[in-house]
Amino acid sequence: MRHGETDTNRKRIWQCSIDEPLNDTGRAQAREAANFVMNLRPDVIVSSDLSRARETAQIVASYLDDVEMRVEPGLRERSCGEAEGLNTDGIQKKFGFRMEMTSSLLDNVPGAEAYEHFAQRILETFNRIYDETGTSRVLAVCHGGVMRTFYNEQINPVPLGIVFHNCAIITTARENGRWSIVDRYKTDKI
Repeated sequence: MRHGETDTNRKRIWQCSIDEPLNDTGRAQAREAANFVMNLRPDVIVSSDLSRARETAQIVASYLDDVEMRVEPGLRERSCGEAEGLNTDGIQKKFGFRMEMTSSLLDNVPGAEAYEHFAQRILETFNRIYDETGTSRVLAVCHGGVMRTFYNEQINPVPLGIVFHNCAIITTARENGRWSIVDRYKTDKI
């Protein structure tokens, strides 16, 4: 699940690993998504350590009975280095390309986390969470770039322009080491 909206999301600013809190719209989105999550009946909620994801997780957890919560820094959004805090036009002016979280072009931005490292971190984190929780149903509250990278690397390449909206959810299952999509909430057709 992607976190709810922040003011920087609304302004279309690339916050990346900047720790931005939810705004009132983001809190309302989390409450609305909690209705979908209640049907999933998660046993565990694992959240990125960034406050927008943690608060989203806490709001959703408040609608559930007896759910374990924990923070997982491995679910943190990709660092965009010197591109953080800029909008897409600002990034294009400064670095000469259109920003995409899964783009290897971002590897050229000073201080940015290399895509290869980011993808490896995400996949290792999801696989470790899966191994640690066994047969439990887990809700991972994270970020758009995390979801897109997981989807790209484990399911199918996500076409450019497809967005994981605030509080979008992809329900996945893993069998024989392979991930598959079971259901979606607030996602574009992918």
